[in-house]
Amino acid sequence: MGQRVGTGWIVAGRHNAGMVSSIRRESAAPAAGGPPDDPFDVWFAARGWQPFDFQRQVWAAMAAGRGGLLHATTGAGKTYAVALGALARAAALGVLSTGKTAPPVGILWITPMRALAADSHRALAAPLADLAPAWTLGMRSGDTPSAERARQDRRLPTVLVSTPESLTLL
Repeated sequence: MGQRVGTGWIVAGRHNAGMVSSIRRESAAPAAGGPPDDPFDVWFAARGWQPFDFQRQVWAAMAAGRGGLLHATTGAGKTYAVALGALARAAALGVLSTGKTAPPVGILWITPMRALAADSHRALAAPLADLAPAWTLGMRSGDTPSAERARQDRRLPTVLVSTPESLTLL
């Protein structure tokens, strides 16, 4: 059996403010800063943000190759927790985020609806452009133009956002 290089994460959100992350979140306050040159801290700071404790915990868990379930309220930062965690895991495996050639598909981001896929694609674009400029980002849904589908048939992007229905047709 081959080496397991990926991690499995299930992310769920609710509009109910009483729901919290299954990776224990000690408070709603931002986490204390990491090393000043930590790329994730720099990325957050450039936007006037600070990462939450639960986001740092997800990054560490994913970098170590652990899977999990992240359940938090809408708008709590789940996307950046898991997306940057995936970048941390890739770095731990030696996958380059810079260079001239994009790595093959490594992140499959599945959302239940096309509207959420479009939102996820938009949210993932900023950190990928800044933190993994060599990586490519694509979306596959019923709205994907035929030219883009043909391009994806030849080579999938490094990060592919899709719906379950579109994934079965891939």
